Amino acid sequence: METAKKIRLAENVWEIHSALVFSSLQDAREKFANLADFLKSEGAELLAIELFAPSKYAQAAEDFKKSLGAEILPQNHVLPLDEVSVPELAGAHITSLKGAKPEFKTTKKNSVAAVFKCAKDEYCRSFGVCLPEKTNCGAAYTREVFEELKEVLALGGFKFSDLARTWFYNDEILSWYDDFNKGRTEFFNENNVFKGLLPASTGIGSPNPKKSKIQAGLIAVKDAPKLGKIYEIESPLQCGATKYGSSFARAVEMKFDTYSRIMVSGTASIAPTGETLYFGDIKKQVELTMQVIEGILKSRGMAFADTVRAVVYCMKPEYYAAFLDWQKDNAQIPHVPSYSTVCRGDLMFEVELDAAKNS
Repeated sequence: METAKKIRLAENVWEIHSALVFSSLQDAREKFANLADFLKSEGAELLAIELFAPSKYAQAAEDFKKSLGAEILPQNHVLPLDEVSVPELAGAHITSLKGAKPEFKTTKKNSVAAVFKCAKDEYCRSFGVCLPEKTNCGAAYTREVFEELKEVLALGGFKFSDLARTWFYNDEILSWYDDFNKGRTEFFNENNVFKGLLPASTGIGSPNPKKSKIQAGLIAVKDAPKLGKIYEIESPLQCGATKYGSSFARAVEMKFDTYSRIMVSGTASIAPTGETLYFGDIKKQVELTMQVIEGILKSRGMAFADTVRAVVYCMKPEYYAAFLDWQKDNAQIPHVPSYSTVCRGDLMFEVELDAAKNS
């Protein structure tokens, strides 16, 4: 299947990534059905679903999940800022596992984790972590979400220091992003995160079906940061995000016997000194964003051809065309588009990207 990219986690264990872009609800049903047939032929099991689409696509994703016998599953549904926007941006990223059996567990608050072991390594994935809002304080609410992420990790015996990657889809992010950053930094200080691995992360503004203030997700690998198998890498073209108050790594690299993988955090048109560049010029913001990501990949011996997963966030749906134009002139990468708010009002575009090479 053209959209499938495989990471060799161990000798006979593969993580399969499939990026689907939908032109209509009917197109989504057809692409989900084709992917289900492919995964069945591979003997793969669903590991996680990330749906970036209006509400009307939810049933198609649910039918796809049921067709593969999946009931409980880490799953995000990132809604667009406007359900009837034109052009409509819709798609899904599906992560599957071949050669190992994932175990799905839930916390008392119904957050779901997928835990699995291959060779000597143990992995944890979670998406769709949503909590009801019990406080008007954004920083306090953020800390509650992080406490829940600790509970998710504990389901598989993981520690917070095992964390490699996080996602935060914050409703109306521009109105409380400072409070979110305050709560995250406080939590990281109290849990000694800055003394270990600072995880890669994405912070995007988008609503969700549960109407929670945050929809979160994570990836962790047991003891891997402590053993030096996962580590922070710098961006050659940007300063660290901590320089302007955001507690996350620009990217992290995983280095294992059978593969290496780079997880690039949400990246946008930001200067080396931290300020936004090219406000009002979507073409230049796209170009700089992709140059920054390419710089990270090249610094680790990779290229856009190694991309296994990407999400393209556009502050207006028509901005997606600028990214498609960039692809024509540069590289076709597997991705999913999303109509979302970037964490600054003058940023029009953001991309997160994973690249991998098998040994």
